[in-house]
Amino acid sequence: MISLLPPVEEMIRAYQNGDESYDGIFFVAVRTTGIVCRPSCPARKPYPQNVEFFATVREALFAGYRPCKRCHPLEIKGQLPEWVAPLVNEIEGNPSLRIQDGDLRARGVDPARVRRFFIKRYGMTFQAYCRARRLGVAFEAIREGATLDHVVFEHGYESHSGFREAFKRMFGQAPGQSREGQCIYTAWLESPIGPLIAGASDEGVCLLETKWKGKGLRV
Repeated sequence: MISLLPPVEEMIRAYQNGDESYDGIFFVAVRTTGIVCRPSCPARKPYPQNVEFFATVREALFAGYRPCKRCHPLEIKGQLPEWVAPLVNEIEGNPSLRIQDGDLRARGVDPARVRRFFIKRYGMTFQAYCRARRLGVAFEAIREGATLDHVVFEHGYESHSGFREAFKRMFGQAPGQSREGQCIYTAWLESPIGPLIAGASDEGVCLLETKWKGKGLRV
């Protein structure tokens, strides 16, 4: 099982520096005060031996901690952190891009940090997110009547066979069989009970699902 928490040394450094880019990645619970905070909390920084870390604020609450009145860890902050927002916007602007670990480092971003963020927020790695967006756009192009040659080479694939294999693995059928297929559009939403995955077809909403302790719960 992949841990959703960064290394302890990294979390200590983040909360001591008040690094808001770690907000939502983990929460800091202070044993001496019984309070749970965001890493960016402006309150006085506790000693490392007096804290424990949680992947979600809910886990801290169930452990007996109460939310901080300065940084309000229960409030929903749907905005992407500044360090990852340009990356997501770049993919959304051009889903055919292939960004490797070396490209991330060239942008001054740690690939391991990106991986943890995407697993926690979207339930998949950054590379899986990129593949999903690339194939999603390709699927839409096919439904709108684009030729297979156009779809393959306009969306970053080097061969028909590679595209067909990736497409069938994702959608369960060959590209040519998908022109009349139904599509469920999904979105990631922030809510008071945690992140939600919402799905809708041409007929309306068909899925609302959240994660609770690693298990999917459908509403």
